[in-house]
Amino acid sequence: MRDELYSIARREFAEDLIFEIEGKPVTLSIKGLLIARAEREGYNFSFFEVTETETVLAVQMKGFIVYIAIESDEELDDEEYAEVGKALLEHLTPKIALLVTKAEKDYSGKADILLDDGMSPDMKEFFYSLLVKHRQGKSPYEQTEVA
Repeated sequence: MRDELYSIARREFAEDLIFEIEGKPVTLSIKGLLIARAEREGYNFSFFEVTETETVLAVQMKGFIVYIAIESDEELDDEEYAEVGKALLEHLTPKIALLVTKAEKDYSGKADILLDDGMSPDMKEFFYSLLVKHRQGKSPYEQTEVA
C-alpha cells in the first residue's frame, strides 16, 4: 500500500518547475514530500519559510496534510512569493488530490516521508520534526504562551 504512495510521489512530484513571474523565469525544485493524517477534514493551505530559498507548502485535504519541500533558484520577494504560491497551487492541486485519494483507500499510518530528493540539512530537520510530531500525535505548529 505504502509502495503505491511512494510511486505516486516519485512520478508526480519529483520535478523542477519553471514559472514566469513578473516577466522573469523562476525555477522551483520539489525536494521532498510528507503525508500525514490531519485531525479534521477540510481544505486549507499554508507556506512555511525554512530558509531564504526553501519553502514548504502544506495542503490539507480530506483528512490528510501533504507537505511539499520546495527549493527556489533565488530568494523571492513578497509579490513574487504570492504569484509563485498561486502557480504552485494550480499546478500541484490535482497531483495532491491523486495522492490523497489513494491514501484514503490504502494508507493506515500516521505520517511518512514519501520523497527525499536531495533535501538540504535545514529542510530535512524541518521535515523530520514534522514527521515526529505527527507520529506522536502532537500539533506540528508551535504553541506559544500568552504573555
